Amino acid sequence: MSQFLSRKSEVALGVAFLSFMTFAVVEMLYAFISNSLALLGDSAAMLVDACTYLCNYLAIRYTKDAGSSHLTIAGPFVSAVALTGVMIYVLIDAIGELLSSGGDGVKLQIVLIFGCANLLLDFLNLVLFYAFPEAYRAILTFTDPEALEADGGLNIRSALTHVLADTYRSLAVIASAVTSMLNHSISSSKSDAVAAIAVELPILVMCFQMVHAVSKRFLQPPPKPPLQSTLLSETGEPSAAPPSAETGQALA
Repeated sequence: MSQFLSRKSEVALGVAFLSFMTFAVVEMLYAFISNSLALLGDSAAMLVDACTYLCNYLAIRYTKDAGSSHLTIAGPFVSAVALTGVMIYVLIDAIGELLSSGGDGVKLQIVLIFGCANLLLDFLNLVLFYAFPEAYRAILTFTDPEALEADGGLNIRSALTHVLADTYRSLAVIASAVTSMLNHSISSSKSDAVAAIAVELPILVMCFQMVHAVSKRFLQPPPKPPLQSTLLSETGEPSAAPPSAETGQALA
């Protein structure tokens, strides 16, 4: 990755980490105040997102300094597995809410405010990641383009996956809040659960696709070192290659 692209990657990941971590802490506090399962699940997932952005940032920074390729694979793999775990937990919790006989009690105004604010935050981060179009194409078309390494690598693709997943969650939170506010016959908790289940499926697909890409990259054989055009002498210093037979005949 060029130095310019590396710098853009660090800026995008740094902004994503700070914005998501700050928002997630505030949202989790209001999730308990509003008694909203949707906000609680979203804030927990955003904490995982923020930690992922930090791992991706460190992977790019240390890879640039030390030249290690293991960090470029470990960061995206851990982030995809962590997000998958959170999404499965929220999915099970949402199904349990649907099967329960619980009623209302969710403060929908708070849920709607945080949903809209989170969507704005997602939009700002998506604009930052627009500098990496190949990462967008890899996620949205489920492909693994060769140009991806020159356009941010797996770490940018991993971070963008989390931003898109959070955008889905924001839309689900807004949809559930608006539905319950417009139709009072629909339980707010049931609406939250339905929206959560609907949004988990595409997120899980993106996570599995990310794990597949990382596994494919891990199984690739390492590149062969270039052939040396010079020979080493007994002292370890490079020496010129011995003249060929044609060269010797010409000198004679």
